Amino acid sequence: MITLFSSLKGLLKPRAVCIDGFVFRLHSRWTVLILLCCSILLTCRQHFGEPINCLQRDVSRIKVLENFCWIHATFILPHAWNSTVGVQVPHPGIDRHIPGQNKVYHGYYQWVALVLVLQAIFFYLPRYLWKIWEKGLIKSLALNLHDPLLPGAESSKSCKLLVHSLHIHWGHFESYFKKYIFCELLSLINVLGQMWLLDTFLGGVFTNFGIKVVQWSEWDQEYRSDPLVKAFPRMTKCQFFDFGSSGDIQRVDALCLLPLNILNEKIFVFLWFWMVLLCCLTSIILFCRLLLVAIPYVRCFALVMKAPQVSKGALFKLIEPGRVSDWFVLYLLSKNIDPRHFKTVIGKLAVAMDQNGYVPRPSTSKDNTTYV
Repeated sequence: MITLFSSLKGLLKPRAVCIDGFVFRLHSRWTVLILLCCSILLTCRQHFGEPINCLQRDVSRIKVLENFCWIHATFILPHAWNSTVGVQVPHPGIDRHIPGQNKVYHGYYQWVALVLVLQAIFFYLPRYLWKIWEKGLIKSLALNLHDPLLPGAESSKSCKLLVHSLHIHWGHFESYFKKYIFCELLSLINVLGQMWLLDTFLGGVFTNFGIKVVQWSEWDQEYRSDPLVKAFPRMTKCQFFDFGSSGDIQRVDALCLLPLNILNEKIFVFLWFWMVLLCCLTSIILFCRLLLVAIPYVRCFALVMKAPQVSKGALFKLIEPGRVSDWFVLYLLSKNIDPRHFKTVIGKLAVAMDQNGYVPRPSTSKDNTTYV
């Protein structure tokens, strides 16, 4: 197992520079990691055995039968779901097939591992776009100020360079902020699209899959029917036509066990709850972005919570009359700069902006703090 997942350890490495938010990383890192792990598990025959095992009296051609049923899909009979197991039918959804009866084919199990990899690619796409658009801006601005033990002369020089860069580019980060919001919005659209894709892929059972599982767990044992078995049947039927000894066509009915569906059902139950969680968290984050755009005080409060040691007067003088895009750059810098250096940068930037007339002094302000 360790060997199988060692190739994914790069997703767990902490990034040297943080250029996004926690929820965005849930989409682009943790969801990608989960999907790839699930895909690898489904391809591990040494741990879960063959993906299909069929029962048939003629042992000599059992391998051919299993390959045929795997390629052409197996089926269940919907009318047999409510029959009594062990009395009327041998397994849920399994009964003697009469020509003309409705059959529901299950061929998705051939593609689950590939679909999970495809989903991982789509979940990583917003981060890939953001890394292209971000172009290492935060890394370039932060320089070596992440080091709390930086010598005084070097620290002073780096802070001066950062203040100068922010000063001359103040008010020009609008495009930078809009691209990040677009990537967050794309993440929400992606997770909604992935839920629709899985619902189509699984035959329309994924949309309310988690709700049914929760409801099923609360029903009485005597009356409940497992929705997991209906979506991911363990036992299915397969029909194979062959020539008999006299040249007549013979129909071979076989029962096929699908061991991987035990794992598939657990994976998709988890993915349902995980994707619903991602939808809720991303919606909350986008709503917070609207508040940040509309209410300057919310921006100040968010940055104060992130960097409580910084002078509140300096922050208010910078952020309240400024744009949300400028706040966003400062917020990302607060994640990548040592708090002591960040305090110095904010103080010097407030003085520089104030002296050059970019930020008017509020007449009602009672803050007489020196920012340097």
